Amino acid sequence: MSQDIPPIAALAYHRVADFDAWKTVFDAHQADRVQASCLGHHINRGADDPNMVYIYCPATDVDKLKAFLDSAQLAAIMKSSGVQGPPTIKLMTPKSSDFIPDQKLAGVIMFHPVEDYDAWRVVYDEGDDLRQKNGIVGHAVNQELGKPNEVIIYDQANDLASLRAFVDSAELRGAMQRAGVTSPPEIHFVQSVDFAEY
Repeated sequence: MSQDIPPIAALAYHRVADFDAWKTVFDAHQADRVQASCLGHHINRGADDPNMVYIYCPATDVDKLKAFLDSAQLAAIMKSSGVQGPPTIKLMTPKSSDFIPDQKLAGVIMFHPVEDYDAWRVVYDEGDDLRQKNGIVGHAVNQELGKPNEVIIYDQANDLASLRAFVDSAELRGAMQRAGVTSPPEIHFVQSVDFAEY
């Protein structure tokens, strides 16, 4: 389940008017993502709002990726695909990648700040049994680029109910407190719908 760790990745999320229409345009522009050094994509839809789309793209060249994300070309592609409102885009440094990319699993994306990443990571790694007990079958950890104490976590389970119960559990809240999480996490429940390697 463990994958090679890319040096950089982008997570973009936004609402679309029509998912199928958006996906047709997205697929037509794979060559542009390859040119930006992307190695593939993993797409999730919002579990509570299926027109919310979350796109994860691992990449090899931070400058090429930044240039693409900031380009007028991408803005035009997004407009033509029916993206509603400005996207949120996070550049990330992947730290561990043990998620299952090629199965359509339920997921949760959590953003939260920590006092110290290294201290947080010790507690996180000690939580493998807790995650397994709560039905987590895949997970990945990222730091926001340039902000090492801003952590972005992706957990997967076979069903959404397991993820919601895990996120609401006293055990997880206690682990977060011990790990030095400094504010409540921003939480997005999602459903995996597409994966590709380039």
